[in-house]
Formats: sequence, C-alpha cells, structure tokens
Amino acid sequence: MRPHGRLAILVPLCGLGVLGGCARALHEPPSVAALAGSSSSHGPEEVEDLLVQAQALFDRRDLPSARRAVATWLAAAAADPGRSEGLVGAARGGTWLAEHETDPGARLQAATSAVQAAQHCLRVDPLSPPCSYWLGAALGLQAREKPSTGLSALPTIVEAFERAAEGDPLLEEAGPDRALALLFVRAPGWPTGPGDPERGLDHARHAVERRPGYPPNHLALGEALKAVGEWEASAEAYRRALELAETQPASGDRDAADWAKQARDALRSPSGE
Repeated sequence: MRPHGRLAILVPLCGLGVLGGCARALHEPPSVAALAGSSSSHGPEEVEDLLVQAQALFDRRDLPSARRAVATWLAAAAADPGRSEGLVGAARGGTWLAEHETDPGARLQAATSAVQAAQHCLRVDPLSPPCSYWLGAALGLQAREKPSTGLSALPTIVEAFERAAEGDPLLEEAGPDRALALLFVRAPGWPTGPGDPERGLDHARHAVERRPGYPPNHLALGEALKAVGEWEASAEAYRRALELAETQPASGDRDAADWAKQARDALRSPSGE
C-alpha cells in the first residue's frame, strides 16, 4: 500500500523532482456518459441513492469497493449532468485508487480518470472548492505516474489548490494548505518549477493552525521543517503526528495506521534523509 494522508492526495503530490520532456497534462476529457460507460443508464431520481451507495462502498477502503464506488459516482454524474456531487466523488475516489493500485498502468488510468472527472466538475460548478482541490490532487498523481506531464501540470496544480484555499480553507481538514505545503517543498525550484520550501513551511503552519488535531497536517509540517533544516522542530512535528494518529478521534480513521507509519519512518530517518 502506498503512503498517503486521507485519500491522500497529499503525500505523493510530486514525483516531480526530475522531469524529462514536457507533455500536456490536460486534454479534452471524454463525456461524462463515456466515463460512466455501462453505468450511465440511471435517471435523475436515482442520484441520491447512487451517492449513498458510492460513499458506503468507498468507506470500506479496499480496492474492489473503491473501484465500484468510482463507477457508482460516475453513474450519479451521468444521471444528472447538472449536479457535481458524483464528479467530486469520482475525482476523490480516483485519487485514492491512483495511490493504492499496485499496477502502474492502473494507477495512471485512475489518476487520469480522476483528472477528467474534476475537469467536468469545474464545468458544472466553476467556483467549487472541492472541484478545484481534487483537480490539483489528481494532476499531481498523474504527474507522478507520467512525469512528462509534470512541467505542464505544475502551474495548474498550484492554481487549483490556491482557488480551493480561497474558497474553503478548511476543506478536507485544511487540505488546500496541506497540499500547497507539500507541493512547494517537493516541486523543483526556480527556474524549473515553483518549489520554495519556506513558502511550503508557511502553508504547513497554516494547515496546523486551522486543523491542529489532524495528523497529516503535522506530517506536512514535519516534512517542511525538515526541508529548511529545522531538524529538532521537524522531529517534534512527526512525534505529534504519531501521537495524534494513535489516539482518539484520529485513531478511528481508516488511514490512521498509515499516518502512524509515516511518522515512525520519518523519525527513524537520520537527519531527515
């Protein structure tokens, strides 16, 4: 299982340190009906039930159920093209699959599908913070699986997370700031990309201030502090993440064990390597 924060968009945002070539990250997506495929035969009156079914499947957090959840969310989106909830769910579920599928081809397919769902989401609801947020997350995962799209994706990823932060800074437990922190810490710096560890540290601190009880925010802070050479403060942030991941209410989250593992691994790493 690949390391992650909640649905985690957040940890592998960038396999962007070394980028060869440059390909477009965004293309015209297939229609929602095409994305839904054989699941596109529902009517608007079925949308609420489909959304409930999809969430119940996704809550199981196993690969077969998550795949079915994404298909069900897409069915809801196709059933009523004027609603964005199914597209948000499909983008969210697709990013989770892009982190957890073991086959590289399946990870890329999941990330690409999530990008496409998020594109449609923004067409339905251009001001939606979740639509922007999941577009940024999905593009980051797509860039990790297909590095040639990274340079093209970076400005769009930054813009998407910044729009989400402006619209709803508390989304996904301060997710926009957490995501921006990791992006600025991990992305290449000028002139190749927007990488800026100090800027990342500012966003990580904002995330912790907004949602201090959420372990991934402290994981992001630990990584940002490590990036600027503040080893002791970084270790303290990782210890806090571990403490939170192992106690209620965070310990009841299905991802808590992974958060705890990330913190332990970071604390075992010499000088933050």
